Amino acid sequence: MAIAMASDITACSPAGRIRQGWRRREGDLVVRLTILRDAVFDTAGAATPLPRVEWDGPWRSAEVVATLIHFCIARLQNVRGTDTETAERLCGLIMELQHLAMDLYLHDTGQRSQRLAECAAGLSRLRAIPDTTALLDVACEEIVVRCGFQRAVLSRVEGQSWRPWLAHFSTEQESESWFVDWINQSIPLDSRAPEAQLLTKRRPSLVYDTSDAPVYRPIIVDAGRSSSYVVAPIVHGEAVVGFVHADHFPLTRRTDEGDRDVLWAFTDGFSHIYERTVLLERLRRQRDQVRDLVAVAVDRMDDLCESGIEMARLGHAENRESAPILVSSAYGSVGDLTERESDVFQLMVAGATNRAIAEQLVITEGTVKSHVKHILRKFGAANRAQAIAWSLRGE
Repeated sequence: MAIAMASDITACSPAGRIRQGWRRREGDLVVRLTILRDAVFDTAGAATPLPRVEWDGPWRSAEVVATLIHFCIARLQNVRGTDTETAERLCGLIMELQHLAMDLYLHDTGQRSQRLAECAAGLSRLRAIPDTTALLDVACEEIVVRCGFQRAVLSRVEGQSWRPWLAHFSTEQESESWFVDWINQSIPLDSRAPEAQLLTKRRPSLVYDTSDAPVYRPIIVDAGRSSSYVVAPIVHGEAVVGFVHADHFPLTRRTDEGDRDVLWAFTDGFSHIYERTVLLERLRRQRDQVRDLVAVAVDRMDDLCESGIEMARLGHAENRESAPILVSSAYGSVGDLTERESDVFQLMVAGATNRAIAEQLVITEGTVKSHVKHILRKFGAANRAQAIAWSLRGE
């Protein structure tokens, strides 16, 4: 699954509703900050330089609030004692800015805590996936749904290049073919690029503005239209085997330190889960190999035991003097079968295949073949039908 898109169910999930609540709350706080900044501007005068309120970087709002508070305090110190109206307005603005600073802090810490909790829930779900293929298929979806991003791309690292591989997008606007054209394309790792630094540092990188960063523009800017993103490594053993790129496109919101920390928490946990899943797959393969070896050994032991019994039976038959007895012993009977062979033979008579017999008796198909071989030898038959016919005639 190279590309996955969020469904209506995903959009209406608890995580999706929480994320929408974050953005509404974030927008309300930025509106309050803009109103207060304009009020400070009106009080201080048009010639006063004040910081801008950036809608695409709400995480900078705390810096703007701090600057405005310090400005109001400095302006208050220069107000004449008779200008009580200006002093009262400045004091009121300082109080409102302090309240806004506390609301921004609570919003930021609450949002980060909730995103980390959702990240942990996503990782817990991934632990239950039994194979690496399915694990990789849903990794990008969990990043988008749980960690608060709009899109995520998983790439493989091969030597000094990386290859885009899987992706998940939150909106239908991302259904265009820009990513399909880049799947498995080799992208060189420039030593200055954020991705190259991940190979040695094994820590995520935050690119706040792609316009002045040494990023690979053909896919990130020209095709992906990303203005800001975070990238984190996927580590297996001692090597970086993949990258995860995530951002908020098509929203204008830029990524920040909170995004970097959340993605880092996810990729770090995912790396451990991936390594554990690889080990479990190896153990399962080794277990199946051991089972096959044991089945072969059991078949050979059965052959040895049965051949010894047949030799003893033939030697006993040679000592018999009665010709009719020799003729009657030329063919075996059901009474010559072991208990397990008798079970297998009854299912043979019913027309069951080797696989069906194996499932019915909870044994391997190789063991069934071994029992069938012994049954044919005891009946002196060339095939299953002949053995069944002779046994029925004997009965």
